[in-house]
Amino acid sequence: MTPILFVIPTFNRARDLPRTIAAIAAQDWPPEAIEVLVVDNGSTDDTPAVLEALAPRLPVRLRTHRKAPEGPAAARGFGLAQAPADGFVAFVDSDVELDPGWTRAAMAAFAQDPSVAMVGGCVVFAHDRTMLNAYGGAISPLGLCWDLDEGAPRAAAAQARDVLWMNASAILARVAPLRAAGGFDDAFFYGYEEPDLGLRLALAGQRARVVPGAVAIHHVGTEIGPSHPTMVFHYGKNRLRMGLKCFGAARLAWWLPAIIAYSLADALAHRPRRARLRALLWNLRHLGATLALRRQAQATRRLPDSRAFALMTSRWFPAQRLGGLRRRPVGGIAAGQAADDRTAP
Repeated sequence: MTPILFVIPTFNRARDLPRTIAAIAAQDWPPEAIEVLVVDNGSTDDTPAVLEALAPRLPVRLRTHRKAPEGPAAARGFGLAQAPADGFVAFVDSDVELDPGWTRAAMAAFAQDPSVAMVGGCVVFAHDRTMLNAYGGAISPLGLCWDLDEGAPRAAAAQARDVLWMNASAILARVAPLRAAGGFDDAFFYGYEEPDLGLRLALAGQRARVVPGAVAIHHVGTEIGPSHPTMVFHYGKNRLRMGLKCFGAARLAWWLPAIIAYSLADALAHRPRRARLRALLWNLRHLGATLALRRQAQATRRLPDSRAFALMTSRWFPAQRLGGLRRRPVGGIAAGQAADDRTAP
């Protein structure tokens, strides 16, 4: 049976990790073909002790790696580097619980179509498992990204479909095409690392697909507060860097002034203003490195933008804006003052 490395980036989720790892160990897949790698972004809770106590009781092999808090993008990149070049790697967030049939459903999609490089599925909310958190991801012409079908009934995910990207809370991928595309961009820290990788895979002619049988349960709180200014900064800087790396020259000619104008208007209209302006300045300071990555991404191009990005949505903005919150207040999730618990660099 095909071996799979499951990579779990985590930060201060000692209470959640046993559930996430137990669900991986309970997959309808031979335990000897499963290895779990937890990449700890410098947790300050008792994560190391919890993992040490858990490892001997598992039917699968568990490894851990502790590193500086550089965010989930770098953690996933570390995990990708550990996976066998001709094998498969799964990325599962530490607040996600996989349905027992998730692995088998995802692997079946690869067997049915060898041109597929990455597979995801239905991500549902733990507080209401009949409601979708995501079924793939959207990219607008402006470069804004959001989860597809967020808040929709789970029945909306009845058919498999190709997408440009999917939330890395639960995905399975072939290692070789991900590495050939350059993997996750460590400089992203948080936000847009999945669409950035998805665009580069699409340029290389690779496909990403979501399938209804691969169900993942996202254990998020039902109260959400404002997004931390650090995260607002990363979203802004990463969106610009993504387009600079991935878009062709013709698209870039109109997109670059459009996204700069949008970013400036957004900074003037919405707080935290300084974080949004810092995102633009960061890209100016790191332009040389970004252009070097652009050359690498464009060197792998097999398709023109018109074909590579044919699945880009025609909608310029999501139907429901974030409004400064960490996530959208859809059914059963209410806006409040809950602290943003994501690690900061």
